[in-house]
Amino acid sequence: MKTLRGRAVLLLIILTGAVRAPLLVLLLVAGAATAQTPQPPTSTDLVNQLQAVLDRLRTSVFVAPIPDVAPIATPAELDAALAAGLPVITLSPTLVYPAALSLRSSVTLQVVDLRAGRMDLTTPLPSFRAGVTITGDGVRIIGAEVRQATPLRDLVVVTGSHVVLDRLRVLGDPIAGAKRCIAANGPDLTIARSYAEDCFAAYPGADSQAILAWDTPGPLLILDNYLSGGSETIMLGGGDPSSPANIPSDVTIRGNTITARPEWQALKVGVKSRLELKNARRVLIEDNVVEYVWGGHGQDGFLFSATVRNQDGGVPESTIEDVVVRRNVFRHGASAINLLATDAPRQPSQRMARVTFLANIFEDLDWVKYTGSSKLIQIGLGPIDLTIDQNTFVAVSKPSSTVYFYGTPPLTGFTLTNNTWSPSKYGIFGDGASTAIGKAWAQYVATGTQSGNATW
Repeated sequence: MKTLRGRAVLLLIILTGAVRAPLLVLLLVAGAATAQTPQPPTSTDLVNQLQAVLDRLRTSVFVAPIPDVAPIATPAELDAALAAGLPVITLSPTLVYPAALSLRSSVTLQVVDLRAGRMDLTTPLPSFRAGVTITGDGVRIIGAEVRQATPLRDLVVVTGSHVVLDRLRVLGDPIAGAKRCIAANGPDLTIARSYAEDCFAAYPGADSQAILAWDTPGPLLILDNYLSGGSETIMLGGGDPSSPANIPSDVTIRGNTITARPEWQALKVGVKSRLELKNARRVLIEDNVVEYVWGGHGQDGFLFSATVRNQDGGVPESTIEDVVVRRNVFRHGASAINLLATDAPRQPSQRMARVTFLANIFEDLDWVKYTGSSKLIQIGLGPIDLTIDQNTFVAVSKPSSTVYFYGTPPLTGFTLTNNTWSPSKYGIFGDGASTAIGKAWAQYVATGTQSGNATW
């Protein structure tokens, strides 16, 4: 395989079952050493590599052959089938399982006669009413509903490897919410075509998410889901991994609706950022719709946040690096992007490096309506090799600044090119009295390029 400036793109993961229908998952891995000192790829290199692979990516249908037996319709029948070690268990959509379900070994649970496409709120499904825990390897659940009898608990907890969650409906309580819909900490996990709703918690109080991963080496694929969450809808990090090897890595988030209920703004529901990275490596976020966030209930209403956090102080290797965010639509929030390059001095960490925003649309940015920050893009503590290129920012209320810098050290390798944005009061600005209008770039950017940007 050809290396590109010391890096290679490697296609690996084939999800196996009774039918070996491959699903290609992106992994960015270090390439072989070269005679010269290897250099990290530029943002353009990463995007070109990813595009070449994505042109060949296809979505498989995770379906095992239907056994020639009547589908299971009672909890006792399911318990007996699991105890017998059947590899494929077909479920009736009338099944209601009232106890907590724990899957400790390889099995496929699938509803009979499940249609293709993303799950919705009304399709009849077998229902697990006290949560599902997956510690076994090679578990696949295809077409099921999961609820939780106890409020503010995790509904689906995954620590097993090679797990597929396909067309699940995961529902928190519409009044009390849920701590999170899916705790996604299993190596090689796919979450596809699922529907998660009412994953929220009261403010002030504990954070809540539709999907949270903090202790997994990856790969993690989040594909074509409808996800509604409270504090964050999807978050990587937020707790210390068990080792540096389990920093969430090789993550693809593609083709999802990542949202929240707009009516939560008027309620005491904790809200921070719709999509947030705190500790992650090699992440591709593309072709998603990301919407509805506001300030005043936890943070300042940025639709996307990447803030390096060594959350509990146990993993100084914590980082955010090699991230591509492209072709997404972000809308209905106070502000667009919030970046924090390091957790120091709060906790030791690595510095954010090689993050790219390419060809995204940010629209209906209204810091008045959504009661949050008036800064379109906020950048703190000097990321390395940050690229913001060919993005569109449409603000309803006039922002105070287009790009706002704060803290030291200055940015190195910052590319700010070919973006279009609404006019702001101060333009590119920064913290401190020494930053007069028009001088922030020189103060906060050690090396970089600024060109081709236009105001509406």
